[in-house]
Amino acid sequence: MTLMMVFFISLTGRITDWNHYTHFGGVSDIIVEGSTVTGATTGGVIFGSIQSGSIVWDSTWTSPGNLWHSDARCLARDSYGNLWIGTYGGGIDVGLVSGGIQHYGQLEGLPISLAINCILPDTTIWVGTTEGLCSKEFGYFEVWNEFTTGGGLPSNIINCVANVDSGLLVGTDNGLVMLRSDQYPGQPGSWLNFPVVANTIVQDILVVGDTVWAASTDGLFYQAAGQNWILDSSYPGSYPVSLGEFNGLLAVGGQGNVAIFDGLEWIFGSGGLEGQVVKAISWISSDQLAIGQYSIYANNRASGNGVGTGTLNSWISSLPEGAPSNDLYAVDVDSRNDVWVTSNRRGAAVYSEFGWVEFIDELPKPNQVFACLADNSGGVFIAPWHSGVTWLDWNGTPERSDDTYLNLNLTNSGLLNDQVTEMAISPTGEVWFAQEAFFQTPSEPSGVCRLSWTPGQAETASWKTFEPSDGLPSGYVRDVASTSSSSIAWMGSKEGLVEGNVQTGQVLYYAGTSQGLPSGDVQSIALSRNEDLYVGTTGGLAVMKAGEGTFMDVEGVSGNIDILCFDNLSCLWAGSSDLWGGFPEGLYRIYPNGTVEEYNILNSPLQSLNVRNIACDYDNGLLYLVTDHGLWKLTLEQGMSGSIESATVYPNPFIPGDGQVLGVAGLPDELFDIQLFDLTGELVYESLSQHRNVFSWDGYDMDGKLAASGTYIVRISQNGDHRFIKLAIVR
Repeated sequence: MTLMMVFFISLTGRITDWNHYTHFGGVSDIIVEGSTVTGATTGGVIFGSIQSGSIVWDSTWTSPGNLWHSDARCLARDSYGNLWIGTYGGGIDVGLVSGGIQHYGQLEGLPISLAINCILPDTTIWVGTTEGLCSKEFGYFEVWNEFTTGGGLPSNIINCVANVDSGLLVGTDNGLVMLRSDQYPGQPGSWLNFPVVANTIVQDILVVGDTVWAASTDGLFYQAAGQNWILDSSYPGSYPVSLGEFNGLLAVGGQGNVAIFDGLEWIFGSGGLEGQVVKAISWISSDQLAIGQYSIYANNRASGNGVGTGTLNSWISSLPEGAPSNDLYAVDVDSRNDVWVTSNRRGAAVYSEFGWVEFIDELPKPNQVFACLADNSGGVFIAPWHSGVTWLDWNGTPERSDDTYLNLNLTNSGLLNDQVTEMAISPTGEVWFAQEAFFQTPSEPSGVCRLSWTPGQAETASWKTFEPSDGLPSGYVRDVASTSSSSIAWMGSKEGLVEGNVQTGQVLYYAGTSQGLPSGDVQSIALSRNEDLYVGTTGGLAVMKAGEGTFMDVEGVSGNIDILCFDNLSCLWAGSSDLWGGFPEGLYRIYPNGTVEEYNILNSPLQSLNVRNIACDYDNGLLYLVTDHGLWKLTLEQGMSGSIESATVYPNPFIPGDGQVLGVAGLPDELFDIQLFDLTGELVYESLSQHRNVFSWDGYDMDGKLAASGTYIVRISQNGDHRFIKLAIVR
């Protein structure tokens, strides 16, 4: 058969867009100007207006976009009306009254970490960082630290600064000092020490008339003109954090409380502030305050209740809609293509056409939700650490009355214990649970469980287990990967990898370092379409080609590889995350031909390489990453679904005989025909009446020989329509 044809080829970018979903609840600073409120949050800067005692949010600045980094920690307005924004990792951004953003970073002299705690824009711009005090009088910043000041600074972590007549007060993580007026910071004699407020973390400084107040971990201090610092023993709180003043009224925000001093006595309130640190406090009027909150339990201020308005025990808290937290752990995409995430402190949430919907009270515990898995029915499994798993079906609507949920734990299910580390689902719907023993009860049963059931119907549940007594090298199982068999799965443990059959309790294969694994501590597992097995370990990434018995290292990928995920075009994504206080080494995309791309904070918008989990929306060609800085959505080259006009084949170029299989994407999952022709029009291969999700070609032609190198034309036919695609075959 021969065919004459004309075709058009267009090439697309690899990642066409990066979208960032952040949480605005961890508030570190507030500016109240009339009826407007500006807040610095770990998700960016938020702008709102006060209406009838509450805040209506108008807009946000975040990264990518207006800011270089989304974690904003401090705000200041200069005499020209410009808004100075200090970020924790991105330096300083200045919103100019004339429009646009001016950025200050390492090139302008700021320290390498670019972690900004406070800004005082004056004739000299003073900036407190985690690496010293910075000053800018001309075109660039100079950095002063303990060494360069001759010991004038008691710590390089600068939390707050304030001008007084006699000099610049500087609050640090180890006490309060003053740079004398008109003195050079680099001279030890330029600094005045205050022994009363030494060796304490100074959180905030406020000048009220002739009195200076300092909030510290040792209590609330004050200094009247010409006197020494005094600890205010009448202050009713124990840990003051933030200070604000209005017409002689002093407001102090603490851990879970607010206190007001009228010059004679203190009034104290803690209602509605449980679990929150009041990091910023500002007066709206004589009877109303605005407070910035973050969760006392959150890592790095990743979540919180946002901005509150009110006074003492009466607060209305609000924040712009966003992700449930920036400190996220797991992600998956359900059958509706809705995105589920779990967090360290705020349970789970789903993002759909309705925006974000949170699930907190439905879970036995909202903390340390380390894993989630969407099943084939529309439901999702959510696993809070040490509390089993919860199966939830929200029916795809924000209406909560029709939700169904079921808590499964050690007492009412076949789970070995209540610590689920990872989950996987087989093509036929069985759910696999990887489990490890709780550190306080290391002898409790642990291993792998398999659940067979009608989703949501506990009475239909059938459980099978695979434990060390069956041949697991360790009960500390970090990941599990299902196979085409409903009884067989790959199980990665702290002391090696096995392929096990839960029906027979038989180990079919074992691998450790002697079989080529970089380390016996297996962290992640992924199977490709052609059944190549990828294994991430604490020592790197290895692959075992289908039919072979040993592993080879994947070059160009290093670190603790605890996240693996295939995208819709058979590229493998690998994440190297934090291990025992170390640093993540990178995010990698490994193409079917072996090419490795690395993404980091220099060549991508990512603000952290601490990628905790990855999931792919295969239909739409979207990749989701959860990190300690929120959720990221990456738009890839091509989704699996679409119309015949967007159909494509992958990988391209294609290497037959190397274990690769050719796939089809970008068209409806309905029957289609595919034919492959050489440039003379001769038919090389055809497959009729196939479905998108099951089609694969191993590179052998109609005569059973491997197709030769060269350029070929692929014709895809569906419902009477055709598309022609150029394919390169490499041998």
